[in-house]
This record gives sequence, C-alpha cells and structure tokens, in this order.
Amino acid sequence: QAYVHFAHALKLETNNSSALKGRQACISILPVWRTLPARRRFRERFGVDLWRPRGTSKVYAISDVHFDHKCNEDWAHRIDDFEFQEDVLIVAGNLCDTRNALARALTTLKAKFRRVFYVPGNHELWLSPSEATKYPDSLAKLLGIMEMCDELGVDCFPSAVSEDVFVVPLLSWYSAEFDDKDPFPDPNANFDHQCGWPLDPETQVWKYMLKLNEAHLQHPYHGTVITFSHFLPSRNLPFSAFGRAAKAMGCEELNDQVKSLRLRNRVHVYGHSSRHFSQYEDGILYVNHYHGPEGGQFERAPLFLVHDGKEIAKRQVEIYSGPTRS
Repeated sequence: QAYVHFAHALKLETNNSSALKGRQACISILPVWRTLPARRRFRERFGVDLWRPRGTSKVYAISDVHFDHKCNEDWAHRIDDFEFQEDVLIVAGNLCDTRNALARALTTLKAKFRRVFYVPGNHELWLSPSEATKYPDSLAKLLGIMEMCDELGVDCFPSAVSEDVFVVPLLSWYSAEFDDKDPFPDPNANFDHQCGWPLDPETQVWKYMLKLNEAHLQHPYHGTVITFSHFLPSRNLPFSAFGRAAKAMGCEELNDQVKSLRLRNRVHVYGHSSRHFSQYEDGILYVNHYHGPEGGQFERAPLFLVHDGKEIAKRQVEIYSGPTRS
C-alpha cells in the first residue's frame, strides 16, 4: 500500500521529491518480501502440505487461457467439478487482461482444484482505462494481483504440494537480448504499450522480476521441484522468431534461476510461446501447454499432467470424461 500511495502521488505531481524517494525505497525493499502480507502468505501456505502423502495429489499445467474470451470462460466451467478436487493446477500467465476478469477466472479454477498456482503474464499487467484510478502503474497492479490471490486462496509464492513435491512460481519479463541476432532494444517496437512501469521497460523490468525471485530460490527444497514462469527461459525452446518477436519472448537469465535448483527431479512450465512442448533439456523437463484465445472452442481441450503424485509425468488429460456435454 505504501508503494501505491507514492506512485499515485507521482501521477499528480511528477517531480514530488518525497514521493520519488518513497517509491524508490519501496522498489528497493520489495524483493526481500518482508511486508506483513508476504510474511503471512509464506507462513500460512508454504508448509501446509509438507506431509501430505505421496500419490494423493496430481499436478497439472496450462498457460495463456485468455479467460476473457467467451469460449475459454465456457471451457473453464466445463472442467469436471469432482475429478480434480485433490489436485493442483499451475497457470503460467496470460489468464486475463483486467483485474475483474482475473478474479472471475481464478475463482472458477479454484473451485475445480484443491490448489491453484499462478504467475501473471504480460496481459495481466496491462493498464486498462477502467483501472487507471486503482493502479498508478503496472508494478502497483502486480502487487494488487498478489493481494487478490491471497483473498481467493490462490498461490503466488512457493509451497509444498505434497511430501517431497514443491511448486515454485517465478516472475519474469522479456529482454531484448533474447534476440541473439540483434540483442538490442528496438526503438520502433511497441511491445506491451498498455503497461506503465516505474523502471525502464527495456533494460530494468526483466532484471527486477529476477530480483523478486531471489528470496524464493533460497528455501531448502528437496525431492521434485516444479518451477514455472510466463516467459521463456531459454532460446533453445521453440517459438516464432518472425520479425522482432524474439525481443519480447523470454529471458536467458531466467534459466540461470531455473537451473540454480540442483535437484534430480526438475520440471519447468512456461507459457507465452504458442508452441506446445514437453522435452528434457539438461535434465529438466520443460513444458509449454499453450491454450490460446481460441482454445476453448475444443470441447475437452486438455490440461497437461506434469506430476502424477509419485513421479514426473508427460501427458495430456481431457477436462472431463464421459458423453459430450454440449
């Protein structure tokens, strides 16, 4: 709330020195996650399933659901009401554009699964005209989304989901350096112009997102760890490199964080790229199960199972069984 207060003050008076200092102080201390909501979030959620028996909870993944497209909202409601009640769903960003649609989407998915883990993509951090008075910038909206997740019982911090299985959300943004043929920002590009950042969007936002992850990578994980992000962590993963697209696709330094958890059983789920993928690279199973704006047109468009409760898995699972409902 302090950050939002200072950011609002700067919207009214851009050169307000007190507000500038206050905003910068908040930006500096946020990555240690010592605010009361952050400490409560970790205390109440991280260990709640540490002793949940193996084999009692599966982990599914999906990305880019775009719930604000009617076919995808209908698809989410078609997910079986009972089949996944003991299970976990990872949502790797681009669920909605606005806060209100996001609240509806997360509420719908939370009703279908025991736990839902979520990170925002670029779409969630757009500032629509209707949100201008509530969120002075995209960082304020990110913090607001985390508060909303707390209210809805959705996980945006790391946590055990059963004995020896952990899910670790990683915030991310893209770097122009991902384009190895021309690793420099394009002054004519207009990527995510709907966002507004208190940091340089080309050179600082991606670094700050990595900074926000650092504390979450220090926990004593063991067994199987499933990390996930919205943006791609490696150029080796498939994506469309048409035009300038690579400059807004991923961040190689994110892969350093993914690989920093040196355990035998590792999965990383990501989104953003429209290319389905599930292969091992350097001992880590990388999974992209992109749903897409039109994905809900397929009646039983599947989820992707990444852990069956006992071991890492690699298979699609339809959202309901039995006769077609439509």
